[in-house]
Amino acid sequence: MVLESRDQRMAAAVLGGVALLLFELRFEHREVLGETWRSWIPLVYTGVTSLAGVAALVRWDAGGRRVLAVLFGIGIAVGLLGFWFHTGGHVVTGLRDVLAAWRIPLGQDGGIKIGSKPPALAPLAFCGLGTLGVLVCAAPSPKGAAQ
Repeated sequence: MVLESRDQRMAAAVLGGVALLLFELRFEHREVLGETWRSWIPLVYTGVTSLAGVAALVRWDAGGRRVLAVLFGIGIAVGLLGFWFHTGGHVVTGLRDVLAAWRIPLGQDGGIKIGSKPPALAPLAFCGLGTLGVLVCAAPSPKGAAQ
């Protein structure tokens, strides 16, 4: 497979990030996968996107670009949903807790034991990758337009 355009190469790089998330998620969700169906959402998304994304790259000019844009757009939704789940639906409290870490002296846990609750901002990695992917896979600039 030859990635002819800059946009194809950038989309392939974002897909590589999604594939890395697949392996990281499998490790990080190892315990909770047996406890709740929600923990499967990002795992299924990254697996499907990795496989379908490679097929879409091969068919870039025949609709593959649009397929990738949709897949990456779904990633933004997965990230927001994960953020909601990781904060137990208390998004503001989750953000407050993360920001409060800046006031805790180095080397102390601030009363929160590592692993006692899911990392609130971690799912937003999907939003970042999804946004980059959508920007790359959005309709191409007209020929001759400033780039």
